[in-house]
Amino acid sequence: MNTIFKMIGSAVCHQMAERSFILQGQQLPVCARCTGIYSGIIFSMVFFTIFKRLHGNKPYTTKGMLLGALAFIPISIDGFFSYLGFWESTQLLRVVTGALAGASLPGFFLLGANFTVGAENNKPIFQSFTEQLLVVGITLLFGVMLWMNIGSYFVTSVIVVLGIVCFWSDLIYLILKNLAGNGKLPFWLLSFCASFFIILTIGVLRK
Repeated sequence: MNTIFKMIGSAVCHQMAERSFILQGQQLPVCARCTGIYSGIIFSMVFFTIFKRLHGNKPYTTKGMLLGALAFIPISIDGFFSYLGFWESTQLLRVVTGALAGASLPGFFLLGANFTVGAENNKPIFQSFTEQLLVVGITLLFGVMLWMNIGSYFVTSVIVVLGIVCFWSDLIYLILKNLAGNGKLPFWLLSFCASFFIILTIGVLRK
């Protein structure tokens, strides 16, 4: 099982030991920042699935759009300036900035895939700003717990791997929906199958 986690992790993140969380004596399959990103993605997708928002197409409220957009600024600033050597990012900063971006990304993917110009678009992705804050808050709490070395290696690895699968599925879903237009296809099934193929292919090539 650890081999599978590491292979999938290697397909999306060239992690270094000092930048990855260690839980129960084992290094997580991706770096701290990616751990935040992929956990945010899976928490968002679980929310959308449970509350039947996968076909949401109603644009965000102004507050929701601002929160979603601003969530990508911290990861951009920290990643860019730490890469240039202006400062050395910390594990807490990496996982927090990753969590903010990851929790916000799926909603924009779904909106981009489901929104139809000129149509009514009355299916909300989030019913309220509070729901959006809840998803972001849960992801941030999870990231802080990992930073405090609280959590299970196996459970966290499963969350990360599922987050990776959901990321590729969301991206492929966005592409397929826009290419197909009004065509009726099993978009999610195709997206999940394609995501597994892409992840495994990249993982094998990078071994």
